[in-house]
Amino acid sequence: MGNLIKSEYLKFKSSYALWIIIGVVTLSACISVFTGTYGSAEQTLMNIEKDCMVVILASAIYGAVILSEDFSNGLVRCYISAGYKKYFILTAKLIHYISGCVILLFLYPFVSVLIALAVQGTETTVSSVLITLFSAFFKTLPLYLGIFGIFFVIAFCIKKGVYVAGTSVAVSILSVVFTNKLYYGNISILEYSPIIQIEKAFDITVPFSYCISVFVSVITFILCIAISLKNFKDYDIL
Repeated sequence: MGNLIKSEYLKFKSSYALWIIIGVVTLSACISVFTGTYGSAEQTLMNIEKDCMVVILASAIYGAVILSEDFSNGLVRCYISAGYKKYFILTAKLIHYISGCVILLFLYPFVSVLIALAVQGTETTVSSVLITLFSAFFKTLPLYLGIFGIFFVIAFCIKKGVYVAGTSVAVSILSVVFTNKLYYGNISILEYSPIIQIEKAFDITVPFSYCISVFVSVITFILCIAISLKNFKDYDIL
């Protein structure tokens, strides 16, 4: 297990995929900062945190890149042939993927807000902005967990990079668009959807609907890992 985690860590260090993705999404936010679309650091942070599509789409692409790669190049077959248990292989890859997604979830708004602070300034204080940023990060992280799990199971079930990317991107776009459309079309039960609660991360209070959404997200994550493991156990290396 330790060797697998070390191998994933080395691949994480040598891969530019995560940093390219973070750079692209941060650049898009910076364009809005420099053009004056966001008038302050607070507005930048609020718009970034409420627009969950960016993080969801970025995590979908990231998962397609790093999770399907080892199936395509035969490394997973080598791990299995070398005697590593499939459970340990899946766990190492899960740690790799979730770690990257957490870094993405934090660095994207953090770097964007720092640039907004330098360019646009703040309406309150720098400390207030940073406290709000950290608060939003910790409130949205458990909500994103189930979404990350969905992209993980897609990658482990489909395995082929192009198909994983296409499916993950389609799921990310359709899930956000239809969830919002149906929710604002007065289907109130979707208030318990993690996607809707992510958009409400700036609420000072922690409503009951947020707690239900976290529960839904965690259960979704657990189910996705269970499905991934079941599918991976049936994976034939021949």
